Amino acid sequence: MRTLLFAARLTRELADSEQKILFSCLPPERWARFLNGKAHAGRDEILCAYGLLCAALRRELDWRTLPAVALSDAGKPFFPDFPDVHFSLSHADGAVLVGLSPAPIGVDIEKAHPVRARLMRRVADTDSPEQFFRHWVALEAVGKRDGGGVPSVLKSGASPLSDAGCHLLYTWPGYFAAAAYSPGHTSAETRLYIV
Repeated sequence: MRTLLFAARLTRELADSEQKILFSCLPPERWARFLNGKAHAGRDEILCAYGLLCAALRRELDWRTLPAVALSDAGKPFFPDFPDVHFSLSHADGAVLVGLSPAPIGVDIEKAHPVRARLMRRVADTDSPEQFFRHWVALEAVGKRDGGGVPSVLKSGASPLSDAGCHLLYTWPGYFAAAAYSPGHTSAETRLYIV
């Protein structure tokens, strides 16, 4: 299995018919959030993220349905029946990024937005919003790959940008993205599809 990355940008709200199709890609654990009738921010992005995951699984493994998804103690989703198939999902403000790999992977995408100078200095030791977002998506991606989230990466004291498995991705203007691969994996082994 290759490592696949899929990035999609939503330029409009999904039609009801599109939502119904993508709803079938959600794991049952997520159904309740969508069936309660309450609209929430990011609903279309979440549906698209799982839709892209299903497309990646079909493309790479010829799977027609999403297998059961469980959460690790740290909250990382995984396929308990397929421990050698790893995935990561991210969505933010009209964009989605999905990673599928034979080894642990983490992905993150963010849309640039105003950030307080104090936060930029505390988290990334910078006054530059661009540097902050590059640092932040790398931090998120490494935290997702390792399963401990941002707190575990911050606790380690290491810069996520110095992690040999972490690579910045270029998708659309105004968005920042990163993928963190397992040690020994190279970005040359990865296919990025922007849809």
